[in-house]
Amino acid sequence: MKILLVSPSTRPKWKTPAALMIPQLGLHILEGLTPPEHEVKIVEEEVQDINIDEPCDLVGISCMTANAPRAYHLADEFRQRGRKVVLGGVHPSILPDEAGRHADAVAVGEAEGVWNEVLADASAGALRPRYHRPDPELEKYIPV
Repeated sequence: MKILLVSPSTRPKWKTPAALMIPQLGLHILEGLTPPEHEVKIVEEEVQDINIDEPCDLVGISCMTANAPRAYHLADEFRQRGRKVVLGGVHPSILPDEAGRHADAVAVGEAEGVWNEVLADASAGALRPRYHRPDPELEKYIPV
């Protein structure tokens, strides 16, 4: 499966010099957790353009509240092109129903604990609307 992991920008036309960019570590952790039979590409929109027509089977988009509108726009565009989209990050964790209107699945909380389930379900063509592995410390802050 080809997987595209995206960190959207709040201002997609403005690029941060690569040397000044702090990467989204969560996306790199997911890449490291992905079994080798899958191909992963990470796009940080702050430093590079996103190709909406990128050939891929699954798109994972991580966002915070500041870039949620852009994440939702990208998710909608990818879905219009037949791509399956998983939204995760702080904003979708806090507002999973809102995020779910723009995605095939939402990872609530830390995606690391559910990533293998997401990949297995996506490979089988059976993504569930929500993935969540409760963390007792975070649970009190995340609506389920």
